[in-house]
Amino acid sequence: MQPGMYPPPQQPKKRNRALFWIGGCLALIVLGIIFAVIAVAIAGHVVTTTINTGSNTSSSSSSSSGNQVSKVGGTITLNGVQATLVSVKTYPGTDVDIPKAGNEYIVVHVRLHNTTDNEVDYNVFDFHTKSGTGNITDETFVSFVNSSDQLNSGKLAAGGSVEGDIVFEVKKGDHLAELTWQPSFFGNAGDNGWILGL
Repeated sequence: MQPGMYPPPQQPKKRNRALFWIGGCLALIVLGIIFAVIAVAIAGHVVTTTINTGSNTSSSSSSSSGNQVSKVGGTITLNGVQATLVSVKTYPGTDVDIPKAGNEYIVVHVRLHNTTDNEVDYNVFDFHTKSGTGNITDETFVSFVNSSDQLNSGKLAAGGSVEGDIVFEVKKGDHLAELTWQPSFFGNAGDNGWILGL
C-alpha cells in the first residue's frame, strides 16, 4: 500500500440468519409444549367423588375447582387415585406434645389406592385441615404417633395401595372442620374434603 492510501472499506459481515431463525423456532416450540402440557393438565383434571353412607352410595362428578365434600368412611377419586378417610380420633396430647389452648390433636387414618395403569406419586403434604372459618393448615409433627403407622410420601404402582396416619391440630368442637386432599399442583388446598364430625 502506498503512503497516503487507505485500505478499501470492508463490507459488514452478514449475520447468520439461519441460526437466528432456528433458535427462535426452537424457543417457540418449547414454549408451545409447556403451554400445551399446562392446558391438558387443567382440562383433564376431573374429580369424581364417591360418598359412602352405609348401604347407600352416591357419586358425583365435577371439575377440580369445585369443593367435593364427603364424610368419614367416604372415598374421593381424583385422576384415578382413590382416597378414603378411614377414621378420625381425637388426642389430648402428652407432656411433650401440648396443643394450643382451645385446640386438640386429631389423628386421621387415610388409605390411597391407584386404579390407573400408571405409576402415581402420593404425598402426605397433599392433605390439610380446613377449619369452619376457612383456615387451612398443614400436618402437625408429634412424638406420640408410631412412625411405622404414619403416611409418608412415595409412589404407587398400578393397582397399588398405601395407608397411614396423619396428625393435625384443630379447634375443639369445630363441627365444620374438614380434612382436605388436593394432589394436583393446579388445585386449591381446600378442595376435595371430608367433614371430620368433631
